[in-house]
Amino acid sequence: MLSKKDYIGIFGGSFDPIHKGHIESLKSVTEQLNLSKVLVIPNKVSPLKDLSIASSLEKIKMLEIAFKDFKEIEIEDYELKKEGPSFMIETLQYLDKKLGKKKHFLLIIGEDSFQSFHRWKNYQHIIKMTSLLVMNRPGLKNDLTGKAIELHQDCIENTYRDNNFKKGKIYFIKIKPNPASSTLIRENIDDQSVLSEGLDDDVLKYLKEQKIYNKHD
Repeated sequence: MLSKKDYIGIFGGSFDPIHKGHIESLKSVTEQLNLSKVLVIPNKVSPLKDLSIASSLEKIKMLEIAFKDFKEIEIEDYELKKEGPSFMIETLQYLDKKLGKKKHFLLIIGEDSFQSFHRWKNYQHIIKMTSLLVMNRPGLKNDLTGKAIELHQDCIENTYRDNNFKKGKIYFIKIKPNPASSTLIRENIDDQSVLSEGLDDDVLKYLKEQKIYNKHD
């Protein structure tokens, strides 16, 4: 059985901006699984989303602020530095070389991302390289999750014991979901109630000081 030091959590996203939903869900998974290291990987250009508004430096700063009290979490800027769209398969191959083959990657994604996981580049190889951990998300169409489960049926594991995860398998992790949304925050950047509800206080302070989203009006 692998030790907890052999497991490395991978949590990618646009984080435009990082919100309480991201923070709380990642904290929950990290604590549930007793992970000693989680890499948060912001992307610059997602092939499945619109272009980001926040710059690479602004994303890094917001992430550093959001996770300043989490010793297990590190920010990995590989996708921000590379040219072109960010593909998880390429990031995993990079990390495999950087960290060594003995490490076991736990790729942490939300249920919404799982619903469209079959659209990810080389998604089948991603599953082979990792254990895929899917967090529940509120307000989603259950039939789409059901279709995704059916598509990946051979890889689904209903239980895990003593954090003994297997590569090539998909696990569902129960968390208390927060409905915060980066899109909702960007679209309501002048609504204090939306900002206060969705953003960490220090991230909100930085976002306002830098006028990250207002300056693009």
